[in-house]
Parts: sequence; structure tokens; C-alpha cells
Amino acid sequence: MTGTHESDHPGARYDSARRTVLGHLGRTCFECRDNGCAQHRWAVAELRDHPIGRGLLQRHGLLDPSDDPTQEGQQR
Repeated sequence: MTGTHESDHPGARYDSARRTVLGHLGRTCFECRDNGCAQHRWAVAELRDHPIGRGLLQRHGLLDPSDDPTQEGQQR
């Protein structure tokens, strides 16, 4: 997100992160470099904070299941 598009509204941040992650599936963007994409890293980090976003990341293999805080402390 650039300065003109930034928003502190949680819904807008979530939507922007979701669209960024989905846009990076199977292709790259003009911001991507050999060492990755700062926008994509931001989007993944942003979605980790949202239960639905975490599901999106898991479905696309972008989140290690061991990073899931809901799994910690659960009885078997």
C-alpha cells in the first residue's frame, strides 16, 4: 500500500492484504525482486492477524500449520 492508499481501517487493510496475496499466486508484480516482494511480505504478515486471513494463507501453502496459535495448548 502506498501513502495515498493507506488506511487504518482494519477492513481496508485486510482487503488490501488479501488482494495482494491472491495477486501473487502463480505470478509476480512490478514490485517483486529476486529476494521477494516487500508488499507480499507485508500482506502475509497482515493476514496472520486475522482468522479468515490465516485460513487463506493455509489454503495456499503460505502459512506453516505450526504457526497457528489455536493449535497451541489443545488437548489431543
